[in-house]
Amino acid sequence: MRLGKSAIDTHTRARHFPTDESEIVSAAPAFQSVPRRRGRPPIAGLRDSILRAAESVFTLHDYDEVQMGQVADACGVGKGTLYRHFPSKRALFLAVMLEGIARLRAELEAKLEIDGSPAGKVERIVRHTLAYFWNRRFFLALIHQREHRRDGEREWRRHREQVSRLVQRTLEQAIAARQVRPVNARIAAEMLLSMIRGAGRYRARGDRLEDLVAGVVDAFMHGVATPAGRRVLAADGLRSRR
Repeated sequence: MRLGKSAIDTHTRARHFPTDESEIVSAAPAFQSVPRRRGRPPIAGLRDSILRAAESVFTLHDYDEVQMGQVADACGVGKGTLYRHFPSKRALFLAVMLEGIARLRAELEAKLEIDGSPAGKVERIVRHTLAYFWNRRFFLALIHQREHRRDGEREWRRHREQVSRLVQRTLEQAIAARQVRPVNARIAAEMLLSMIRGAGRYRARGDRLEDLVAGVVDAFMHGVATPAGRRVLAADGLRSRR
């Protein structure tokens, strides 16, 4: 029996490359059309761009005054694109808040990884947090007004507690090093965060970041620092730029 060329090629491939799918593959056409996915392909970084634009809009306007169209215009996208990423204003606002505090926590963790005295790390917390919210003062007030609402409360508190524990651990290290008196580190952490928030929220137009950092550090550390801790602050030059 004489075999045709295609059958011989199929038989040869199956003999030299024996697999269960040899004959199936050989019978398939050389090129197959791949079904196209419907809709526009995702744009890299678009979600982050929307969050940055929304943060700016929420900073400049009261929450109830903000319209989704304003955010879409600020980001340069259509409202349909905006709603594909965030189905409501509440979802968008919560995403801005959660992303913002998660980013602050990550940046603080990185700052505190740098070697230095525990008292010096307290100053880093004050400096970086004030700098982080320097151009977000009204947004900071908006967060404070809404952080205890039910919408997204559990997720918000989880991120908020992570920041608080980060400050608490730093204060515990300072206490162990005898650079801070043996106070309740958890309460002291909340006091420090409240001082930072107040300084950032109610600063005047002419206030400088360096002056506010120095004022918060001085008020807090002179309330809890031991003489040894104060000497460390002076020796480290904590008021110099880092």
